[in-house]
Amino acid sequence: MEARRDKGIRRPTWRELMLLLPFAFSYAFFIVLGDWQRSAPYSNLQNMGRLLLWMLLSYSVLLLFCTLMDNRKCLFTGAERQRHWWIWLIVFLVCLLCYLPYYLMYFPTWFNNDAVWQMEQALGLAARSNHHPYFHTLLMKGFLALGYGLFGTYTAAVAFYTFFQMALVAAVFGFYLYLMYRKGTRLFWLVLAVFFYVLPVNAMLSICMGKDAWFTAVFLLFVWAVSSCAPAEATKKKQWVLFYATGLAVCLLRSNGIFVFLGTTLVMVLSQLFAGKGEERGRGSSIGGERRRFSVQEKRCMLSVAAVLLSYLLWQGPVLHGLQVEPPDTIESLAMPTQHLLCAYVRGGSLTEEEVAMLEAVVPLAEIKEYYNPYLFDMTKNYIREHGDQEVIAKNRGAYAKLWFRVGLRNPMQYLEAEIRQTAGYYALHTPHDQYLYTEYYMVDNPFGIETERKLFSYHASLAMSEFLQGFQALYNRVWSLGANTWLLLLGLAYTLYRRQNALVYVPCLMLLGSLLLATPVYNEFRYAYGVFVSLPFLLAYSFGKKADEKMEREEGTQG
Repeated sequence: MEARRDKGIRRPTWRELMLLLPFAFSYAFFIVLGDWQRSAPYSNLQNMGRLLLWMLLSYSVLLLFCTLMDNRKCLFTGAERQRHWWIWLIVFLVCLLCYLPYYLMYFPTWFNNDAVWQMEQALGLAARSNHHPYFHTLLMKGFLALGYGLFGTYTAAVAFYTFFQMALVAAVFGFYLYLMYRKGTRLFWLVLAVFFYVLPVNAMLSICMGKDAWFTAVFLLFVWAVSSCAPAEATKKKQWVLFYATGLAVCLLRSNGIFVFLGTTLVMVLSQLFAGKGEERGRGSSIGGERRRFSVQEKRCMLSVAAVLLSYLLWQGPVLHGLQVEPPDTIESLAMPTQHLLCAYVRGGSLTEEEVAMLEAVVPLAEIKEYYNPYLFDMTKNYIREHGDQEVIAKNRGAYAKLWFRVGLRNPMQYLEAEIRQTAGYYALHTPHDQYLYTEYYMVDNPFGIETERKLFSYHASLAMSEFLQGFQALYNRVWSLGANTWLLLLGLAYTLYRRQNALVYVPCLMLLGSLLLATPVYNEFRYAYGVFVSLPFLLAYSFGKKADEKMEREEGTQG
């Protein structure tokens, strides 16, 4: 019993928690007094707020340091650790406190044009559209209604929504860090993971009023749910309930989410079936032509997948129709085939007069060279919307599918060129353009009268902070890329397969990348592959962690 207690982390006592308070206050007092000139422009209430924030930060650092030092023998080992919910709470608060300065500096939110349109839909000022997932628009509507009811202004309502979104991202990142702690990740790598999750890019995307933060949060939970449903581990009903909830959320919060789910579940079902057959062969229970019965895990897997697909189809059909939500226009989902065809035309490929006429019916070709961009489909897409006729495709889908196929047979190199230029940013280490982690503006003009109301820095200081963000963006482009994400992902996958571990946990990220290679409108957009980026610490800890080493040692010992 004593040995088991030694392996667990000792929780701080109330005496120890209270003991740190005066030290935290002293540090905060020193910080504020040491730069007392900055306090002059602020009111007494604002200065009290600054003192409280510094005190909370100082207390968090002290508590983290003392807890680590008090449990250093346990924390520096690689053994699997006991459950401690307060570990999750600590890392959640660390992430939240690191994001809070950005939230206060860009208060009430980072407001882009997509969010303005969704907010107009939520308030009944614009027609309902599923161009951006309407499920996310409904979530936005609920928080805005609650925030407006509590505070009485749109600015406060948006701030209320943004704070919850930021807290959601911090909670999911904190949960991932907790999972890594539970699995026995060594302290050095665990600390690196904490620094990874508090990077400015994560803070900025957590306050962006769009679907990316929500999708990334549920995508990470889906990755975890998939790893929990591996054939050897899916023994409880609640694991499949979690898989259903996260899988459906992935489908509803991103247009390519359904492709991520379908690809992942196809691999899952096959792995369940093959695992079942392997167990049966191992038991020697297959007799003659007797039909194999599905195991409980296989039944739960297929039932969960069917439930997600049924729920998704009901939402996309009867529910959205009943809510009078318009589907996205035709050209929105045809980025890759349109780029293929236009590349063949612009690059002087072989097209018949009839094929050129079919293209001309959709997009005026006289000025297409001015609007065709092999890296960015948005320019071409908007040109077709304004000057072309995309309804021709909608009414003749079969004919245009055959057109794409016929032209491709005669112009494979042009199609390949178009595919590479439209997707290279997701697998090439170096690209001709920098990727934008966040844009150079943070508050667009909007009909709600919402403006940035900085709560933490003066205007001059916030300008310096903005320069810091742009400097971080430039640094990121020099040392990292989306292609590096993919390379590192494949490295972890290769090592996982090499060690004969279950690689199912990697499948959602591979499917996310695959969906981008099939349909991305921008060749190097960070937020589209953001889910892969933030999954890397968890995946690499899974592949290279202590548990994997111990498994390999056991297998080698058995073979020896």
